[in-house]
Amino acid sequence: MEDIINKLAEIEAAASHIMEDVSEQKKQLAQQYEEAVHEFDSTIDMEIQNRSKIIRQKLEVQMKEELQSQRDEAEQILAKLESYYTKCHTDMAKEIYNRILRM
Repeated sequence: MEDIINKLAEIEAAASHIMEDVSEQKKQLAQQYEEAVHEFDSTIDMEIQNRSKIIRQKLEVQMKEELQSQRDEAEQILAKLESYYTKCHTDMAKEIYNRILRM
C-alpha cells in the first residue's frame, strides 16, 4: 500500500513538474509573440513613414512644376497683352475718344 502511495506521489510530482514546464513555455511563447508584434508594428510604422515621405516629395515636385507652368503661362499672356497694347494703344485711345464724343 505504501508503494502505491509513493508511486502516486511520484506521479503527482511529475505532473506538477510538467505543468510548471508548460507554464514556463507558455510565458516564453507569450513573450516571443509580444516581441514579434512589436517588431511588426515598428516595421509597418517605418514603412508608412517612408511611403509618406516619398508621396510628399512627389507632390512637392508636382506642385512646383504646376506652379512654374502657371507662371510661364501668365508671363506669356502678359507679354501678349503688352504687345497688343503697344501696337494698338493709339487706335484704342481714338476709339474711346470717339465713343465719349458720341454720348
